[in-house]
Amino acid sequence: MRRRTLLTATAAAPAALTTACSGKSTEEHRPSPTSPAPTRTSTAPADWAALARSLDGKLVRPGDGDYASARQLYNTRFDSQKPDAVAYVSHEADVQECLAYARAHRAPVAIRSGGHDYAGWSSGTGRLVIDVSRLNHVGSDGTIGAGARLVDVYTGLAKSGRTIPGGSCPTVAVSGLALGGGHGVTARAYGLTCDNLTSVTLVTADGRKLTASEKQYPDLFWALRGAGNGNFGVVTGFGFRTHEAPQGVIAYLTWPWRQAQGVIEAWQAWGPDQDDEIWSAAHLAGASGGGNPTVNIAAFSIGSYGDLQNALDRLADRAGAPAASVSLHRTGFQDAMLRYAGCSTFSQSQCHLPGPTPGRTPQGVLQRETYAAASDFYTTPLPPDGIRQLLTRAEQFTRIAASDNGGGGTIVLTALGGAINRVAPDATAFVHRTSRVLAQYIASWRPGTSGATQQSWLARTQEAMRPYASGAAYQNYADPSLTDWRTAYYGTAAPRLAQLKKQYDPARLFDFPQAL
Repeated sequence: MRRRTLLTATAAAPAALTTACSGKSTEEHRPSPTSPAPTRTSTAPADWAALARSLDGKLVRPGDGDYASARQLYNTRFDSQKPDAVAYVSHEADVQECLAYARAHRAPVAIRSGGHDYAGWSSGTGRLVIDVSRLNHVGSDGTIGAGARLVDVYTGLAKSGRTIPGGSCPTVAVSGLALGGGHGVTARAYGLTCDNLTSVTLVTADGRKLTASEKQYPDLFWALRGAGNGNFGVVTGFGFRTHEAPQGVIAYLTWPWRQAQGVIEAWQAWGPDQDDEIWSAAHLAGASGGGNPTVNIAAFSIGSYGDLQNALDRLADRAGAPAASVSLHRTGFQDAMLRYAGCSTFSQSQCHLPGPTPGRTPQGVLQRETYAAASDFYTTPLPPDGIRQLLTRAEQFTRIAASDNGGGGTIVLTALGGAINRVAPDATAFVHRTSRVLAQYIASWRPGTSGATQQSWLARTQEAMRPYASGAAYQNYADPSLTDWRTAYYGTAAPRLAQLKKQYDPARLFDFPQAL
């Protein structure tokens, strides 16, 4: 390891200095591409070469060969962002070095793991991006680096026949997922990703390396499970409680659009009340080429084939019509996750974004996307007029797509309940434990186009569903349009989280539009 030159040189600097500064997950959070570059008030001239020399990882600057890749997030909407530097840290000492530099030079920072933040806040023009992609260790004992991509997490743990509950997007990093909650096809059986954390290691604003758990820094551990993305420090690694990777059963059912009202009415009463081992989601997708939208139900079970088959029969009976098509088959857990990730025909190295920078692979074949999204939690079933509003919004997007020659609109309703809701709302900073359904509204469009029509559809969909929703939103789907995001994301936990923010980051070194 190189001598920590900046840590030595800045020892006389203040412990923390104020800096200027959505979220998915994330999927990690930080600066809007439409925000002006932060004003620099540093009295110490920036010396990026000195920072580069002090790191064991790589510092990428404008003009470097890797900069075009290094500055990109997953969503092409944010391609106009131009960070001052991207630091691919190799260990906690590199993180400490970057934070010392930021304090000395009043350099705004952004923390990035997978780069899937819905609001683009894991990068930003004029910022030092601390990227943890190199910290990608996956241990059979459940020790996992913050930058490990989900495809690598599932594949690595599968070697020992183990897994953790998580999402389906293969290029999402485990950090952004776990720190905001983290749901997936085994969440009703095993709990959220954050519910399976046993420890979190991070570097705080003043440069301390801490490991938070139920026994050490329990207040911080509470906060990191639901409000940890970008608020309290740079997370570098996790300890997880792992589970035996189960055999599973995948199901996929479709109905004609004329049956959509009955299908959604039946599913919302059926999905959240199934046995823990059965997960399901309802999809309403606008047709991009005209015609009717589609309605389908995806289900996954770690129980028996017969039990899922019987449960789906009960759903069809409740819906009042048999599905037009049904696919139901047994699968191994890793195969199921690769299928949901769209990687069932790819190798592990192919199931990444292509490129030379950490987190990508030269063999990667996946592509970035262009989209915007928002979310709602529902604590009670939608009444008939609420369902009609949903269907109307899907039909509206079909008309938009036909006239706008591209794009797609999807409404995804995911069943909660089970192990998720047996955790008390105040036990972690993920407070949405009484919700039955999580809705995500997604609008996508062709890269290089404005997407204005699609984003208008998204805003109007949110508005149309507001009378029926709880008012809460999923913090991993960061939404810059929320006016009272503290309450929407954190509910009654918000005041306690604000106090912890003052305790661990009093000068707001970690700052962005929805920082606590």
